[in-house]
Amino acid sequence: MQVRARTYPAAISAALVAFTVSLVGGATGVAAARPPSSEPVCRDVSISTGLSPSAPQNLQIYGELCTPADSTPTTIQVLVHGATYSHTYWNFPGFDGKYSYSGHMNRAGYATLAIDLLGVGRSSHPLSASVTIDSEAYAIHSAVQAARSGTLGTAYRKVILVGHSLGTLTNHIEAATYDDADGYIATGTSHGAGPLGLVDIFDTARPALLDPVTAPQVPFGDLGYLSIPGARTDFYAGGDVDPAVLAADEATRSPDPGGYAATLAPYLAATPLLRTDEITAPVLLVNGSNDSVFCRQGGGLGYADCANDATLAESEGPFYGPAAQLETYVLPRSGHDINLVPNAELWYDRALEWCQRVAPPA
Repeated sequence: MQVRARTYPAAISAALVAFTVSLVGGATGVAAARPPSSEPVCRDVSISTGLSPSAPQNLQIYGELCTPADSTPTTIQVLVHGATYSHTYWNFPGFDGKYSYSGHMNRAGYATLAIDLLGVGRSSHPLSASVTIDSEAYAIHSAVQAARSGTLGTAYRKVILVGHSLGTLTNHIEAATYDDADGYIATGTSHGAGPLGLVDIFDTARPALLDPVTAPQVPFGDLGYLSIPGARTDFYAGGDVDPAVLAADEATRSPDPGGYAATLAPYLAATPLLRTDEITAPVLLVNGSNDSVFCRQGGGLGYADCANDATLAESEGPFYGPAAQLETYVLPRSGHDINLVPNAELWYDRALEWCQRVAPPA
């Protein structure tokens, strides 16, 4: 199945742009050689955090920690999902494990920690208005520190922070604030989100309590948690997708705290606030060729040119400093959700090749 991006007239009214902000406010890589490996071993972990470094550390971040069955890694990848997703974005259930970034990395010798952000999945669910993008950045920092300190059972020497979409944007804040990772993989985002793409996604947003799929996942009476039914149509627009994957993905959507979305708006409107020029470790930036929000080719008036690796580097390079040693990859025939498309393994392999250079697994 192929979902195509919608096209729009060039003119955008001021009202549409205001609506977007207010709504948000409310070439193929070479596969790295991998030795045969047994299936990874996964277990649940819980990490203490708070809404800020100075707040009570009485909240918990859930993580799925997966390690190779036949080796002991010294590098871990901390995986951060995007909006309407949970940790399962990195290890999508079913389909014979085809859509598992974490499994791909585990079999290559890396440990992975896929977390649920605050207000999502099996992590703590504070009052929705209290959760901000800075709160989530601190929660990610808590996960990185737990990985380094030995709290998870092993003190990992190196950490690669991997994000998708809103998770990537939050990782940018985490990186500029805490500077605690050895490398960053940024997927599903760029500087300059397309307002029409955002409107297309958020126009079905509603309180999660009013959505039968997400209502059981949020605290009773908190109307500030948001659900976006139907967003997957836009997430896969412009690329290939297995209809069964799309249906399973839509049926397992997650809610997000409204405060998180509200504090995101300024970062989309004024991209220097992301402070990516302050990142001091290598960065690999990966987008789908027709991302409906972040790529010019996606139809939503995004800024980045995702025609190929070189044009993406030219678009995004000015936003990063020399320490980032920015590398880029464009996944062909893909929309926004690059983990869950038929050729996802192409980008998994590109990421693996980069990781092996930046922070080998052992």
